[in-house]
Amino acid sequence: MSLTDKDVKRLNLSMPVANDVKLGEILKALQEATGGDGGEITVAWADVTGKPSTFPPSTHTHTIAQVDDLQTELDSKLESVAWGDVGSKPSTFPPAPHTHAIADVTGLQAALDDLQAEIDALKGDGGGA
Repeated sequence: MSLTDKDVKRLNLSMPVANDVKLGEILKALQEATGGDGGEITVAWADVTGKPSTFPPSTHTHTIAQVDDLQTELDSKLESVAWGDVGSKPSTFPPAPHTHAIADVTGLQAALDDLQAEIDALKGDGGGA
């Protein structure tokens, strides 16, 4: 089974080191060199070019712009969702005006207490009014 250009791209993007050494291109070239019959080719590690100096390479990150066609691939994954398909939405939009008790909002009391402590510290009264 011959590798398609899509297979090559998927192999290259499968992990950073595969992309660094263009693993997909190497495999396709090897496949073509053997006539696609699965023949064996031996390549010495020293003859592999573009490989990282350490293996696995040190932990690092890349921006989207540094990965060829990543933004295009991500954009192709976006899909529109019809309003009728959105679950757990309010029955009216915007929802009718309403209120919630502080205790009904997770973490709100703790956040308010932290803010009050900061205000008190700035006032220099240690908690007094």
